[in-house]
This record gives sequence, C-alpha cells and structure tokens, in this order.
Amino acid sequence: MGAKGAPFYRVVVAPSTAGRNGSFNEVIGTYNPTTQPKHLEIKNDRALHWLLNGAQPTETVAYLLKKVGVLDEYFGQRPKARKDFAYLDKTTAATSVSTAIDNEVTAKVAEAVAEEAVSEGA
Repeated sequence: MGAKGAPFYRVVVAPSTAGRNGSFNEVIGTYNPTTQPKHLEIKNDRALHWLLNGAQPTETVAYLLKKVGVLDEYFGQRPKARKDFAYLDKTTAATSVSTAIDNEVTAKVAEAVAEEAVSEGA
C-alpha cells in the first residue's frame, strides 16, 4: 500500500489489543490524500455495522466517517452517541476558523501584491 513519500491508507476494523500494524478484522475503506480531489472510499454499510456493534473509531477515522455521512446515519439510529463525538464539532469549527484566517491573510497578501504591481506600472 503506497510507496515512499506517497501516502495511501486503508481504513480497517481492528481489535483494541492489536498493534498499529497488527491484525485486523476487515478493510472498510481507503484514503489517498495525494490525489486531487482526495480519494476517500468507505463501505458505508460495513462501517455503520461495526459502529452499531460497538467499534470506536480513532479521531481521524471519525472525521473521515463524518465527511462521508456515516456518522450522521449512526446518530440517527443512536442519538445519545452524539456526545461521544462532540470533539468533531470543535475540530470542524477550529478547522473552519483557521481556514478563514488563512484565506483572509492570503487575500490581504494578494491585494498588496496587486496594489504594488499597479503602482509600479503607473
């Protein structure tokens, strides 16, 4: 899976006693962050099955599951579980704020460069 310098990830269901590169029960998806747009493929039915049977996703996988809509479906079936994933709302809000700040800074830099180019041309 993947190559040096080219990350590619499998989303797997593994027992909590297994190591990071240890045994796993099932591959439920893949994630390739290097392609444009980023490739994310999750078997929604299998992911939902494992969540309903007590699987606890890592924070990163929970974010990916939220992105493809699996967690919304899970919350529809188990509304009380939403509190266990409250950190996702904070992470999403923080990401939105940092993106907005980055975009504002980028816009100001672009604006300054444009003004400088206009003043040099005059």
